[in-house]
Amino acid sequence: MQVRLTASFLSKGFLLTSAVLLLLAFRGQTADPPRRGHSSQHPPKKWEVRVDLKTVGDYRLDEGGPNFSGHYSFAILWTGWLEKDDHDYLLYRLDSRLCDWNAQETTSLTTGEAALSTKDFQERPAFALKYILRNGEDLTLDFIVDPISVPVAGPEDAFPLLLPSSAQNVQHEAQVDYNSGVFEGSNRVELPESMIYAGPVVRTYAWSWKHQEWLPKENRTAFVSQSHTAKVQLSITPRS
Repeated sequence: MQVRLTASFLSKGFLLTSAVLLLLAFRGQTADPPRRGHSSQHPPKKWEVRVDLKTVGDYRLDEGGPNFSGHYSFAILWTGWLEKDDHDYLLYRLDSRLCDWNAQETTSLTTGEAALSTKDFQERPAFALKYILRNGEDLTLDFIVDPISVPVAGPEDAFPLLLPSSAQNVQHEAQVDYNSGVFEGSNRVELPESMIYAGPVVRTYAWSWKHQEWLPKENRTAFVSQSHTAKVQLSITPRS
């Protein structure tokens, strides 16, 4: 089964000028999925979609120079809706909001210890729901929270702080295999397609992730460690 993805922006005169249209075209689909819980004459054709993501994480860089350690937490809310379009779906984005963001970083220098707070972090976590893929009888979410650079106090030693992504995404931009660092739970965010026709769906997904490596620097080698826990609540509610 092949999937074709297209995207377009809603016209400027539309109420939500920033909405992004993602079209998932499923070739070879000849029949609608089961519609349990609804009359065959009045199946749902539109669904509200809500993704709540909460993350807590840490990072550390040491060996051969100043030591940096950081801690952060954030919450993101993504809202949108699905529409049935013949045998395809249209996915619209309404909003993607960073609801909470806290970060601290400590640096051990020869002159003492320095500390940074949230206001010192210019970059902020940004969430992107790439698409929803029909995988057999399931719907699978592809999303990523874009990496940010740390340590803030040592830009010459900066490395990408990887933030949560779904198993479908795999963070192609990074040299690190994100999925291989999931050591507890699962970042595969999916559900049976038939469930969205049966009524409101609320599912929670959670995982823990960690990565460690030695990074070559100009005159030394630094040890980098980063980890986080993620919790995603997916809500899909049919509308007439």
